[in-house]
Parts: sequence; structure tokens; C-alpha cells
Amino acid sequence: MKKIYISADIEGIWGNANPAYTMAGSELYEEYRLNMINEVNLVIDLLFKYGAKEVVVNDGHGNMDNLLPSRIDKRVFFVSANGAYKEFGMMEGLDDSFDGVCLIGYHTRSNTPGIMAHTIWGSMIEHIEVDGKELGETGINAILAHEYGVPIVLISGDDKLHVQYEEDIGYKTNFVETKKAINSQTALCCSWDTLVSQYEKAIQKGMNQESIKKEKTSHTMRIRFHYIRNTDFVSRMEEVKKVDNCTVEITKESFKELYRTMRFVIKICNAFA
Repeated sequence: MKKIYISADIEGIWGNANPAYTMAGSELYEEYRLNMINEVNLVIDLLFKYGAKEVVVNDGHGNMDNLLPSRIDKRVFFVSANGAYKEFGMMEGLDDSFDGVCLIGYHTRSNTPGIMAHTIWGSMIEHIEVDGKELGETGINAILAHEYGVPIVLISGDDKLHVQYEEDIGYKTNFVETKKAINSQTALCCSWDTLVSQYEKAIQKGMNQESIKKEKTSHTMRIRFHYIRNTDFVSRMEEVKKVDNCTVEITKESFKELYRTMRFVIKICNAFA
């Protein structure tokens, strides 16, 4: 594997457990941001150590401006943006030229056990289903990667995510357990040395994966909001069907188009919530 894509979130990062500190302006946000930067840099360094020639990093949390370009490993390409303008959000910049994807610092889906569990926008979205199966951000993003024929090199997050991902997607993956979830805002974090060791083993193994067959097929997504006002608003779009008071349905001929539409629908709801 020569060209690797990293999508990084903050909730599953080592040392982070309190949602109050995951957004800019909060008391300990800079500490949580530093944890995210340090862990991403650890992954980058190990990817290059085990054969990567090019790495692209995309910030996937909040407004997607948590990773500071001046603090990220100087060898990588870096997606910089006002997050609202990213058509593909957490997966901006991914295409079929990549050999592998790393999903770093991810978390479980909404209303399930795990540290800071939610799906994309917790205060707005109750859950998302793809082809009748409820999925979180990890599963949704993995499907997009697979459509491009790009395998998942590794995923990192808490212990609950490991179990959930394999149940949702149906196969095992290289996983780095950053912490054990005691409850939604309490974690037992491993030592930093243990984290480094886990990443080294997972990346060394993951970099030997073979490419996978592209999976471009039609998909149907249902987005369930907390409030009827969101459903009413987005169902004005011709391609968005209202299923019930809080649920809309979208069908597209490829997951890429479905993902792009999902992203737009959710951002529109955020703008007018």
C-alpha cells in the first residue's frame, strides 16, 4: 500500500471522554485537540515507517478545523476547509486512487453504549439506516471507501465500537482500542505506550491487505431526525421522500451520490434548525 487516506474524529481519541471539551471555546478543548493531533501524527509516522509513500489527512470533527496544519506531520497532504463546504465531510478527498483508509478516533452510533455515542449530528439526528440497517459514521464511511475499491487499513476508538463495527459490516478489521467505555462519558484509557504498540501492530498488519473489488450499486438511506420541523424542511427537495413525521428516505444509484445528498440534507437542517 502506497497511498493512504486518514479520516480523523475526536471522540474516540485516546484520553478524550467528556463531550463538553470537544468543541472550540470550551475549557479543555485545546487539550482534546492536542490529543487528536498527537494520535494522528502517531498514525502518520507509522504509516510511513511501514511503506506508505503518500498520506492524505482529513479532519472529520465538528467544523473540521481541529487539526492544525502547523502541528501535523510535514510529510502529509492535508484537507483544509470550512467544514460546511465539504461535500463529503469526513471523507472529503477520498477517491479510487488510494490503497487504504484509516478511520481514527471514531465512536459508536447514536443511542448505543460507547464514549460520546452519536451519529453525525447528535442533537439533530436520532439514527441513520442504509438499506434497512442502522449504521453509525464508521459503517457509513466504510461503505463509501468500499465503493471506490479501497480497503479499511484500521479503525480506532473505544471497545464498544470494535464490537459494533464488526456486527454492522459483517467482517473483522484491524482495530486499535484507545479506551474501554465505562459509560458514555467515562473511559479507562490504555497507557500511551500501549496505544503506540497497538497502532504499530495494526498498521504493520493492515498495510499488507489486498485491494478489494469496487462495489458501485444503488442504495437507500433513511434519516430519522429528532424534530418534525427538520423532516418537513428537507422533504421539500424532490429527491427526499417523507416517510413519517421524523424520517426521510433517499435513494441513489451510487453510494457516492447518496453520501453527498445525505451531507447536504444534514447541513441544510443545521442551518435552519
